[in-house]
Amino acid sequence: MKAIVLTGTGGPEVLKLEDVRVPGGGEPGPGEVLVRVRAVGVNPIDYKLRKTGAMGIGAGRILGLDVAGEIEKVGPGVEGWKQGEKVFYVAEFKQTGGPGGYAEYNMARAGNLARMPGGVSFVQAAAMPLGWMTAWESVMNRGGLRAGETVLIAAANGGVGSVAVQMCKAAGAFVIGTCSERSMEFVKSIPRVGGKGPDRVFDYKKDWAEEMKEMFAKDSAAGGGLDLVFDCAGQDVVLKAAGLLKRGADDVGRIVSIVDPKGELKELYRTNTALHYVSMIHKRVSLEPLRLMMERGEVVPLIDSVMKLGEAGKAHEALEEGGVKGKIVLEV
Repeated sequence: MKAIVLTGTGGPEVLKLEDVRVPGGGEPGPGEVLVRVRAVGVNPIDYKLRKTGAMGIGAGRILGLDVAGEIEKVGPGVEGWKQGEKVFYVAEFKQTGGPGGYAEYNMARAGNLARMPGGVSFVQAAAMPLGWMTAWESVMNRGGLRAGETVLIAAANGGVGSVAVQMCKAAGAFVIGTCSERSMEFVKSIPRVGGKGPDRVFDYKKDWAEEMKEMFAKDSAAGGGLDLVFDCAGQDVVLKAAGLLKRGADDVGRIVSIVDPKGELKELYRTNTALHYVSMIHKRVSLEPLRLMMERGEVVPLIDSVMKLGEAGKAHEALEEGGVKGKIVLEV
């Protein structure tokens, strides 16, 4: 099969299109399913692994987490799946585990697969799984978002943040986003239930915390403060946003971060703030609400560009340069 293989760690030039053996020799083991990959999403974690060699990544490895395709073969003991069904999922990328989705075929655990939403293309499906599952785990499961609450999404322009905007609006929240000036129009244009973009957007390079404080004092629709902070940006977001959390008798401030926040986080305990960290998630159960919401049009894939598998290096370069608006997807 054709696949993008790492020849080592380093720049995009280490990504090479090569002929390699189909995983498992093309024969799924117990509980496994062989998937003919039709499209694969490109994520920041991909280029970070390529550059650093973290998680044991190095020469000979195949990257790629967001997969959409068709079932080619079903292994022993697998029930509920058959050849030809369209699926999407997050490839289970372990330190000692096997190849990712930058390839014509991927071997997956049957328990990780979800049926593709009806009326959605492979490219659209491949733009969603990792970002959605991360946002769902962060906002809904860890953050416990409820209708009518006010949530801050830091880096609302990113692959996870932009999905979270749609998710939170569909859940009935008042949504505030931060992003750079160059991403402002994109964030304001994100399609969501009831309109476009977050309810309010702030430039992260300015004193957004002070600007939000003034907004809460003047704008009753904003809810008087934050119920939940979803940090996709890092740096000092957590500490700045902590001062904007509501502090009523029954309120417990909730912050969820998918990056590495900085500062004296031990101070959060003085304000009874719950801080959660979320990393890569593979729960199929998180994809079921995504399938339904995509079919209803409540969540729309945001695609920056579509490239061929052999252009993986070009896709990595674009992500690293910044300014990508939505997801880059590789057709296989």
